Amino acid sequence: MNTDMRTRALSAHDAHLALLKLKKLVDEATHAAELEAVYLAVSARQGAAICTALRVIIDRLNSPNLETTLSQIRQKLETAAS
Repeated sequence: MNTDMRTRALSAHDAHLALLKLKKLVDEATHAAELEAVYLAVSARQGAAICTALRVIIDRLNSPNLETTLSQIRQKLETAAS
């Protein structure tokens, strides 16, 4: 395998691993939102509490960890595509 092909294969592998990391983050956020939705559906909490719960979910999606991961994925995908 020549050097160029090896470099492209490693870049593609890095992009794949980054996408798996993103999938894990999205799955965790989705699972947390699903649990919260079920809890809200069966609890007697008022509308304001629902808004607070939704704000917590939004904050999770705005976390620096998610932004950092997305940035790394973009970079790795661009590297793999070049």
